Amino acid sequence: MKRSTAIRFKIATLFMVYFLLVSILLFLNGYLLRLGVDKGGNWEANLALNFLNYIAGGIAGGLILALFELFLLQNLFRRYGLLILTLGRALFFTLVYIVIVVILAFYYNIEATGKGPFASEVLDGVKTFLQSPEPLLNLVFYLVFATILVFFHQVAGIVGRGVMGKFLFARYREPKVVQQVFLFLDINSSTTIAETIGHVRFFAMIQDFLVEAGAEILEHGGEIYKYVGDEIIAIWNVESGARHARALHCVLSISDRIQSKSEQFLERYGVVPDFKSGIHVGEAMVGELGDWKREVAYMGDVINTTARIQGACKKLQARVLISDEYYRLIIDNTRFSAEFVGKGRLRGKEEPVGLYRMNRAAVSSRALDDAAPA
Repeated sequence: MKRSTAIRFKIATLFMVYFLLVSILLFLNGYLLRLGVDKGGNWEANLALNFLNYIAGGIAGGLILALFELFLLQNLFRRYGLLILTLGRALFFTLVYIVIVVILAFYYNIEATGKGPFASEVLDGVKTFLQSPEPLLNLVFYLVFATILVFFHQVAGIVGRGVMGKFLFARYREPKVVQQVFLFLDINSSTTIAETIGHVRFFAMIQDFLVEAGAEILEHGGEIYKYVGDEIIAIWNVESGARHARALHCVLSISDRIQSKSEQFLERYGVVPDFKSGIHVGEAMVGELGDWKREVAYMGDVINTTARIQGACKKLQARVLISDEYYRLIIDNTRFSAEFVGKGRLRGKEEPVGLYRMNRAAVSSRALDDAAPA
């Protein structure tokens, strides 16, 4: 299973858990409401059945929202901005909820009376149920909760899912030192391309390229740290990114992916974007920065060195350059075709850095992906 699909299923499971908890709260509220109206009555007599109905409703509600939000309607209202997107999708989900409630009301009354859906007893029963305070209260809860879930899901996509968790749990409120793998990836000849095809088409091309590259970063267990113009900075933990070489697999897979879509790029923009990239590993300081605009920021020599490694790609005629520190951490480097290009002083660095050039004649990145652990 692709990692992106696995993440969607994980989010869908969380949606169902959230709705399940809300359904339990609604059940308790409905119980107290009915208890006050009819002193228990049928509601209390059918307590177990009503509880199971609310449990099923919670799971179904979360499943419906997850199905539409994560798989079917990912682009619904996206062009209108976050506010309209959130309210529009929440109203859509609420309409779906209303339809389901009406269908279930008819079903229960048909079962209870043994008559057809248009019989007066069935219609009266449905009308009585829909006019009671319970479904209206549940509807308000559903609308509010669906709005909150859609909003946070969209915000998580804007700031980054890994970053969202760091903010929510104040993981880096106090700065700390971490071991991290950094990938700097930049499009070649971007200024020339922009002048040739125009800034509007160039921006669209960059968007398409970032989407394709971002999909591979996600599949390889990385996290997009930030975009700097047409440059991507991605990060991995040492175990995944270095020892199992997921960062290197990722770069090779991005190359394969762009080449597989070369006809689409040529048709739309008249050019297939190429890139240069540098990979390095080391200690970095990470913490929250800013007040009016906050971000989780990484600082340290490892970041500057990775940028310099990427900058050396043009001189060394390489698409991918990795540091010897990174290369030494790879558990099985026999699966790669690497050429040691020597040690040299990078711009702004006093100590020489050993570099390896990853030749394009390397083993297929897809084969590497199959061999590497997720």
